[in-house]
Amino acid sequence: MKQAIPKRSNRFFDTSRFEYAQIRVYHKAAHGKHSPRYLLKCGDCEQKLEIHYGEDGLEIGGVHGSIEDWREILLPLLLIEEKNGRLIKHKPTSAKDVPTTT
Repeated sequence: MKQAIPKRSNRFFDTSRFEYAQIRVYHKAAHGKHSPRYLLKCGDCEQKLEIHYGEDGLEIGGVHGSIEDWREILLPLLLIEEKNGRLIKHKPTSAKDVPTTT
């Protein structure tokens, strides 16, 4: 079963929960041939990112890929490791610990 993203207030420049302005999240259900999507908007400007999802994968910002491919890319950036089918969170220690590719 899919886990839904928790409801948010989506107020502009809301810094009550985090040090930065909270990302505003909107959801739109599937209609006809259009897949369901999340719209993420910057908390302090009108920049936005669309994430379309379905059984076959994810399209993030116009880039389509399998869920496994996105997981391999995004989990390390979020400091989350997958071991034996379980997700393990790591605490950030400094900017130099963020994984990069060379």
